[in-house]
Amino acid sequence: MSFFKVLNALVTAAGFIVPLALLFEAEEIPGEEKKKAVLAQLKAQLDKVGLKFPEWLQRFIDPILELLIDAVVFWLNKTGFFEHGGESSEG
Repeated sequence: MSFFKVLNALVTAAGFIVPLALLFEAEEIPGEEKKKAVLAQLKAQLDKVGLKFPEWLQRFIDPILELLIDAVVFWLNKTGFFEHGGESSEG
């Protein structure tokens, strides 16, 4: 698998993170548990659609996907997509 195919697979995986993050955000699961739940569901969904990563990348896939989850959630937080308790847009 070429570098560009791996990159494309990661971009595709990022697209799955938004709805999964929303799902677990709505369930009000604490941060680290939420991340683990998103990772587990992300891997299950990627497997279900047949998205595979090359063998040489398999032993690194969990940390890579965790970084991808962090990046997507950071972006969602930065753009104000999630409303967290204690933060208010009023006044």
